[in-house]
Amino acid sequence: MDKFFSDLRFCSKPQVSALKVAACALFVTVDNFSGCQIRRPEKLAFLYLQVTRPSRFSSFIHRLRANYPQAKRTFIFVSPIKARPLGIVSHMNTTHISSATLRDSSPDSPHDLVIIGAGLSGVDLAHHVSRNFPDWDWVAVDSNSDIGGTWNTFRYPGIRSDSDMATFSFPFKKWPHSGTLGSGANIKEYAREAAADIGLLDRLQLSTYVRRANFHTDTGLWELTLSIGPNGTDMSEGGARGVAQKEQTIWTRRTHFASGYYKHAEGFTAAIPGLHNFSGELIHPQRWPENLDVRGKRCIIIGSGATAVTLVPALHDMGAHVTMLQRTPTYVAPLPEVDTISFIYEALLPERIAAPAARHTHIWRDMIQYWLCQGVPTLAKGFFWLLNRCFISAEEINKNFRPPYNPWDQRVCKSPGGDIFKAINDGARVVTGKITQVEATGVRLQDGTLLEADILITATGLELQAFGNAELAIDGVVLPMNKLVSYRGLMMNALPNFSYTIGYLNQSWTLRADMTSRYMVALWKDVIRRDQGFAAPKLPEGARADKPLLEMESGYIQRSVHKLPKQGEDDPWRMRHDYVYESRRLLASDRDHDMAFGSDATTAAKALATEVLAAREAAAA
Repeated sequence: MDKFFSDLRFCSKPQVSALKVAACALFVTVDNFSGCQIRRPEKLAFLYLQVTRPSRFSSFIHRLRANYPQAKRTFIFVSPIKARPLGIVSHMNTTHISSATLRDSSPDSPHDLVIIGAGLSGVDLAHHVSRNFPDWDWVAVDSNSDIGGTWNTFRYPGIRSDSDMATFSFPFKKWPHSGTLGSGANIKEYAREAAADIGLLDRLQLSTYVRRANFHTDTGLWELTLSIGPNGTDMSEGGARGVAQKEQTIWTRRTHFASGYYKHAEGFTAAIPGLHNFSGELIHPQRWPENLDVRGKRCIIIGSGATAVTLVPALHDMGAHVTMLQRTPTYVAPLPEVDTISFIYEALLPERIAAPAARHTHIWRDMIQYWLCQGVPTLAKGFFWLLNRCFISAEEINKNFRPPYNPWDQRVCKSPGGDIFKAINDGARVVTGKITQVEATGVRLQDGTLLEADILITATGLELQAFGNAELAIDGVVLPMNKLVSYRGLMMNALPNFSYTIGYLNQSWTLRADMTSRYMVALWKDVIRRDQGFAAPKLPEGARADKPLLEMESGYIQRSVHKLPKQGEDDPWRMRHDYVYESRRLLASDRDHDMAFGSDATTAAKALATEVLAAREAAAA
């Protein structure tokens, strides 16, 4: 092998390029389809740089030492590379929390844009707006006490992304860490740094809940009614955990909801018989108490989703005796601890193209795996079984990790380095069974077994809501969710200058968030260039619109589907959870398709308000 690399110096440039691509393809393929950390990819990168890129050799070695401190001085590793431990990182910010105050706008001096939400979606849109509309008067509000959205709300041990950071990070800001997945604290700090870079922190008002968004057809403006709490107060749900200090009304030409679809005020707790009987500590992961000591305590985690799969190894490492109690198993996919794809590309390719190349490799890998799971589910089930068998016994897999549904009918949980399986091998337990009753000392199962516990953790899911639970209205007529139809998964029928961000269920949220931002910027430019003022989707007469906005069988989606808008049967009224498809159809699409502009948009809004009002009066008669 060493002789092969030493001969590269005598190859022509096209030959070297071909070998470089082949090397990337080989190691990326092995990494993608093994599900486990491949051995010594860094040797390839090291030898390649030493022979063909001596000018980059020193910087590469410096980065190698910084990210992988266990490297030997020879730089030839004899064991799989591992990410540095994330540890428990404080959620306290290292840059300032925004203390901006919104000016009192009026119909005569409205804002150009109000962004509702300061998580990854809001930061992404703010980036594109600041670059494309430097003269706009735009502001942002968030009901939480700090920036970060989901990554500010969820603070349980081990909280991490369930998508690789090569695609979950912003395309305009490099993710600075080496792990395949990102910790919640690191993601939150990353979002805050991006917000500071674009000036969002100076335009953001926190602890501000949007109660109502009312479009006035006479002025063509949105009137937003805000409930504002004291600085540092969480105002989710308008003060479910805070007290409104004042009300404020602001006016804007455009409204964009980047608030996601999770209910931040509280999670979902299943109707578990006798839950009130438990004498120990009862915790929902969405409201994790600070400084909780679990060392030596018996912890039962009820649930089998991503939260439960994350908590098992985290609590086990903290010294707890952990049992994950699930009614139905879920698919768990082990991932490399370190993003080997990004590592190889950064070593072999120029810096300006390494990150985009890694990003698109991850995208295609995820989509191919999704297509295979949906198209050949029997083969996919066998593949998951083999991956799990690398860590645990066949008996354990057959008992607790073989779901009754096909892969990706519900979300697949990720396990970096197979951490949940390692915890099981070290004493953690997974139990599959139905709960008969919660007793004072634990949980009684249908087979009579009593699982004793000191701490009971109900990781039973999330509550969904649309637009932060704000009321949407036209000329004071409140619109029911079942009257709203999604257009391309980013606008709503007959709502002028209204948009929102929603991400993928089977890929990284940020992929679609960034596409949404770029689409809306392009549409706003079209409207300004035409001097038309307004743009609103217009559902064709007779078009069917009865599909759920989120098409997946996961329990948290199915029990909340009635709270969300509908979507249509075909483009452009249907959102496809397929980045490869949407990147072609969405960004290269005709932005005039089924759209109304100018006075036609306000006429469509009036017609929708009239229809809703007539239906309400008929129901009351």
